[in-house]
Amino acid sequence: MYKVLIVDDEVLVRVGLKTTIDWEANGFTVVAEASNGEQGYEQYQKHMPDVIITDIKMPKKDGLWLVDAVRKENSHVKILVLTVYDEFSFARKALKAGADDYILKSEVEDEELVAVMRSIKKKIDEDNRRRHIKDKDIININAIRRSILTDMVKSDFKIDESISERCRSIGFPLINSRYAFAGISICVGVREKDGQPGITKQMDNAVLNILLDKFAERSVEYVFTHQTDRYKFFFASEELVGDELLKTLKSAADASKQYFDCTLNIVYTDIFEGMQEVSEVYKDFMEKEQILFYKSGVSFDITNINSIGLSEPNVFELKKQYNKQFIEAIGQENKDGAKKLIHEVSDYFYENRVNPKIVRIFYSNLMWDIFSNYGLILENNKELQNHEYYHYQIENIDHQQGIMYMFILFIGKVIDEIRNSRFTNSKVLINRAKNYIQYHFEEKISLGDVARELHISKHYLANAFKKATGENMSLYINKLRIEKAKQMLLEPDGRVKEIFEELGYSNQQYFSKVFKKITGMTVMEYKESMMSKANESSQ
Repeated sequence: MYKVLIVDDEVLVRVGLKTTIDWEANGFTVVAEASNGEQGYEQYQKHMPDVIITDIKMPKKDGLWLVDAVRKENSHVKILVLTVYDEFSFARKALKAGADDYILKSEVEDEELVAVMRSIKKKIDEDNRRRHIKDKDIININAIRRSILTDMVKSDFKIDESISERCRSIGFPLINSRYAFAGISICVGVREKDGQPGITKQMDNAVLNILLDKFAERSVEYVFTHQTDRYKFFFASEELVGDELLKTLKSAADASKQYFDCTLNIVYTDIFEGMQEVSEVYKDFMEKEQILFYKSGVSFDITNINSIGLSEPNVFELKKQYNKQFIEAIGQENKDGAKKLIHEVSDYFYENRVNPKIVRIFYSNLMWDIFSNYGLILENNKELQNHEYYHYQIENIDHQQGIMYMFILFIGKVIDEIRNSRFTNSKVLINRAKNYIQYHFEEKISLGDVARELHISKHYLANAFKKATGENMSLYINKLRIEKAKQMLLEPDGRVKEIFEELGYSNQQYFSKVFKKITGMTVMEYKESMMSKANESSQ
């Protein structure tokens, strides 16, 4: 018999619970009762019950306090919370604190309570079986389940003796059964402030327990793998059918939403028979399961893999289309423009269901381009210089939305660093500008061309250049051109028309105007003066 403790401040409720059903016929015995959380905790310590049924609102210490106090020292005792409709928010808090289930006081009738207690008894039986596996040594049976599927994947689903033995130890059937795969993603929203899914380890474990309980209720055996908030399950049951599996998955999703306000997004395969099909089904499942990369919203979605298709656009074309725009937005210190681009790219990936491996390659290439173009500015920032960290994030964040927010934060930090480094790095940047101009002044270049080459804003470059050289950049470029023109005019075949075209001027009139402004003479006056001096020196 499993021991039950009843805690409620209303005597009639306690009496009613004790007399509503035949406890012993259902495998339980009521060993104690209490009128508040404090007394309930004392009775818990005295009797160590297997099940606690507690009200929430009570004098002195309430039910929430009792749940928290018990859970701090005992993860096995089952806790059933009593509530009414207008107290459901408290029931949700109790579930988050560690309660196993709740029941409305208005619905405590024979059949309802019997069904709940049978479910709890099944869970206790399962817990006891887990705790006594292998000569009663306490082991984590879920760790065995994880290791089995992990090893199956490594061996491409070639079932060896070690895997077979572990499957037998947990009752997972490898013959005479029906099978299916499912991928389940847990979502409680992504926080833009840190770019990470907002799921805690405690909530992750709570949702996992809901899933496992739902599978156990329907006698569905399973092994699974787990990465952050993403699960992959391999199910087995002699009576597994598509409708029943779908109902089980939906039931788990509904419970997760109700108890923890989190969403499950699920993809699953058709039911199949025989282990000989596993490798082929798993390969298709793993390809289609990647659609969960896009399922990070708050709305529930469950999809059969047969309806899933992923596209694979040319990643080099995507780079050509977007990377230059990102580099320019960063150089112009335009956070809003860069953020808009990220959303535009993400919308394209989502709408076209682009294979996540392509998405990750695109972002890795973009990250590399940013470091390549701004490495000089970022070299003193240890956080931004940690290339490996950002590439690791791209490879391991499970959702597109997470990568998107990570990139928004990253680009924001890059732009902040550019702004902060204006004074310390201005000398280096001006030297780079001068070098670029030196090699390109004979072309039709402008302030904007040089700014784009250096990936900085035109406004910043114009101010920094004038401060460093004492003149604006257009005058600096024109001086170089006129010096070159003066040399070309002294050549025997130095004709004005050819000179202004070779030096990047759009027309002869403008060239002549610039020439006179800088030298104080017209082109012909300068040429005649130089020829006169040459004749004088030769005599």
